[in-house]
Amino acid sequence: MKTPASTIVRSCLLAALLAFGPSLAVAAPSPQSQDEQPRFRIGLFWEGFRINDKNISDFYGHVQKNLPGIEASVHTVHNLDAWAAYRAYTDEAKTTFYGFTSAFRMDMFSLGMIYRYPVSLFEPFIGVGFDFYAYSEKIEGTNDLAGANGSALGFHGQLGSYINIVKFLAAKLYFRLSVVNEGLDNPLPDDATRLNLGGKEFGFSLVARF
Repeated sequence: MKTPASTIVRSCLLAALLAFGPSLAVAAPSPQSQDEQPRFRIGLFWEGFRINDKNISDFYGHVQKNLPGIEASVHTVHNLDAWAAYRAYTDEAKTTFYGFTSAFRMDMFSLGMIYRYPVSLFEPFIGVGFDFYAYSEKIEGTNDLAGANGSALGFHGQLGSYINIVKFLAAKLYFRLSVVNEGLDNPLPDDATRLNLGGKEFGFSLVARF
């Protein structure tokens, strides 16, 4: 029996708390004052994204796509930040029978909260939030064929760490797991009744802090 994706997210968050909690509690630094913390963080990232939907990955032939993206966060209280990110997933392939080009695009927006725990130059973090994905598929050839488009809402959990390089610049390593499903009016050939658009994301970011 497959483990539900929501259970996996909760397990990741619990594992992060268990991993970071004891060691950070021992070496707990005095909390930064509001004035010492950067108010804004803006970053460019490069990530590997592994989509969950097997029909999409099989048809387009890619289990993983490498995506650029942009993120931004604003400090709220203590070490809690409101965070947002955008990246776009694109792929294309030839249809089997006619050889037409099928182009798939998914615009991925994420919004959530991140809790950071500063330890010297490192700031391990854990976060949760919501995702909004807008997707479209267009088939082009001698004659344009009807494609598909839609949108879906979901949620994510993430963990990682900032690595402060200088006062105004940090690196960031992260892993994010998203659960985003879209119900279908008509089942696919394998009897699937929904698109499983979420996936696993892991990457690197350079973040300006000010």
